[in-house]
Amino acid sequence: MRTGCSTLKRALIITSDMASGPERTHSLFRLIKERFRPHLRWFVIGTGCAAVTAVAAASYGYLLKLVVEGLEDLAGPQTASVPSSLWWLIGIIGLAAALRSLSLYGMTLANNTGVQRAIVDIQADQFASLTEGDFARLSADRSGGFVSRFINDVNAIRDAGLRLANNLTKGVLTVIGVLITMFIMDWKLTLILLLVYPIAFGPVISLGNRVRKRSKRAQKQIGEVASLLSESFQSARVVKAYGLEEYQKGRAKRGFVERSRLFLKVLTDRAAVDPILEITGGLALVGILALTAWRIADGDTSLGNFVGVIGAVAVAAPEVRALGTLNAVAQEGGAAADRVFEIIDAEPQIKDRADARTLENARGSVEFRDVHFAYPDGSQALKGLSFSASPGETVALVGPSGAGKSTVFNLLLRLYEPVSGSVMVDGSDVRAYTGASLRRSTALVAQEALLFDDTVAANIALGRMGASLEEIKGAARAASAHDFILGLPGGYEAPCGEMGRNLSGGQRQRISLARAIIRQAPILLLDEATSALDAESEAKVQAALAEYAKDRTTLVIAHRLSTVRSADRIIVLDDGRVAEEGTHHDLIREGGLYKQLVELQLS
Repeated sequence: MRTGCSTLKRALIITSDMASGPERTHSLFRLIKERFRPHLRWFVIGTGCAAVTAVAAASYGYLLKLVVEGLEDLAGPQTASVPSSLWWLIGIIGLAAALRSLSLYGMTLANNTGVQRAIVDIQADQFASLTEGDFARLSADRSGGFVSRFINDVNAIRDAGLRLANNLTKGVLTVIGVLITMFIMDWKLTLILLLVYPIAFGPVISLGNRVRKRSKRAQKQIGEVASLLSESFQSARVVKAYGLEEYQKGRAKRGFVERSRLFLKVLTDRAAVDPILEITGGLALVGILALTAWRIADGDTSLGNFVGVIGAVAVAAPEVRALGTLNAVAQEGGAAADRVFEIIDAEPQIKDRADARTLENARGSVEFRDVHFAYPDGSQALKGLSFSASPGETVALVGPSGAGKSTVFNLLLRLYEPVSGSVMVDGSDVRAYTGASLRRSTALVAQEALLFDDTVAANIALGRMGASLEEIKGAARAASAHDFILGLPGGYEAPCGEMGRNLSGGQRQRISLARAIIRQAPILLLDEATSALDAESEAKVQAALAEYAKDRTTLVIAHRLSTVRSADRIIVLDDGRVAEEGTHHDLIREGGLYKQLVELQLS
C-alpha cells in the first residue's frame, strides 16, 4: 500500500509542478484523490510491476558494459575459447528482457483496470448529478454539450490517467536506476547529461499550460458540434421537406472547420515537445561522443564504459521523452477534469428541505395561491395566478400561447419554484414534501410522447416499477393501446426504438398514456395528451380517461374543443393570470376570451 500511495504523491507533485499555480491543479488533485484513490490496489500492483520493469531496464547498460569488456578480453591473443562468465552475462541480458516484458504487461493490465474503474465512477457521478439536479439546468444547455462531457472529456481524462499510471512510475524509476548505473560506470559522462536535459523542461512546461487552455475550448466546441449533429439527424424530415440540405451542410462544415482549427492548435503545441527533447538528446550525444573520444585517447575511460553509458542512454531516452510529453497530456486531462467537476459540484437550487416530509396517501387537492414566476431568462410566466382543483374534478387550462399553462405543471411537479406565492397539494406547500414523494403522487402525459429505447412493456411499466404483465396490459387497454400492441412484431416485447422511433406518433402517445394510467397517481396531468390521436382513438381514450379520472384530480392543457368542453371547470389563462373561469357553456355565454378561442378553432 505504501508503494501505491507514494505513486499517487509523486503524481500529485509532478502535476503540481506542471501548472502555473495551485488553482490550476485543483481539479487534477481532486481527480486522483477522489476518483482514482478508491481503486488504489490496482495501482499498487501496477507500481510493483513498474519497479520490476525499471530494475530490469536499468541493468541493461551495466550488463552491456560487462559484455563489451568480456569481448575485449576475448579479442586478446591469449584467449582460446569463450569463458562461461560471458555466456552467463549474455543469458542474464535475455532473462532481464523477458522479465521486463512480463512486468510491463502486468503493469499495463493493472493500471488500465484501475483507470477504467475510476472512469466508470466519474461517468456515473456526472450522470447522477445531472439526473438528480435542477430541471432548469438540463433545459438551458445543449444536449450535445453534456454528451461531450461524457465522451470527449472522459476520453481526455482516461488518456491522462493511463499515461500517468503507465509512464510516471515506470519512467521515474527507470531514469533513476539508469542514472545510478551510469554514475557507477562513468560519473563525468553522466554529469553532461544531467546538465543538458533539464534545459528542455522550461519550454515543455510552458507548452503544457498552453495546451490546457486550448484543450478546454476545444472540448467545449466538441459539445457544440455534437448538438448540431443531433439536431440535424432528428430534424431530417424538416430538412428534406424544406430543401435545407445545403444550409445544414454549411452549418456542419463550419463546425468541423472550427473543430479542426482548435484541434490543430492543440496538436501543434503537443508536437513541439518531441523536437525539443530530440534536439536536447542530440546535443547530449554530441557532448558524450566528443568527451569520450578525448578521454579514451587520454586513457581516462574504456570502450566498455562508453558502450554501457550509450546503452543506458538508449534505455532512458524513451522514458525521458514520455515523461516530457506527460505535461501536455496531464494539462488536457486537467482541462477535462475542470469541466467534469463543473457538473459534479453544481449545487441544485431546488432540493428537499431538512424538515421535508413524505407525501403519503395523497388525496390530490391542488391550489395555486397568488403565484408569481419568472424563468431564468427573466421572462414573466405567471403574475399572481390563483385557482384550485379538488379530488375527482377535471380542470382544463386553456389560453393563448405563452399564457402560462405549461408553467403550472412545471411548478406543480416542482421542476421550478415560484418567485412568490404558494403551490399547494393537500393543503400544504409542495416545498413541505420530499420531491420524490410529490412526483410519485402525480402522473404526467406530455404533448411530446417520449419513449425509451426498450420494449413496449418496459416503457409502460416505467410508470410503476415492478408492475406485472397483466397490470401492464390493463393499462394498455385503458389507453386504447392493447390492440395495436398485439399487432406489433413481438407484441409487448416489441422494441420501441430510440425516442420511440419504431412507432407512429399516435402509438407513442397511447403508450405514454398507459404509462400514466398504470402509475395510479391521485393527480393526473395531461398536456395535450390526445393531440396526436385521430378522432376515433381520441374518443376511446377520452372515455377511458373519464373512467380513470374518477376520484382523481385531473388537470388538462388542451386546445381541442372536444378535450376541454367535458371538463368540470375551464380556467382561461391570459398573460399569467386567470382571465375567466367556468364550464364550457357558461364561458360561451359570457362571450369573452374563451369564446374567441373556440371560434378561432372552429373557423
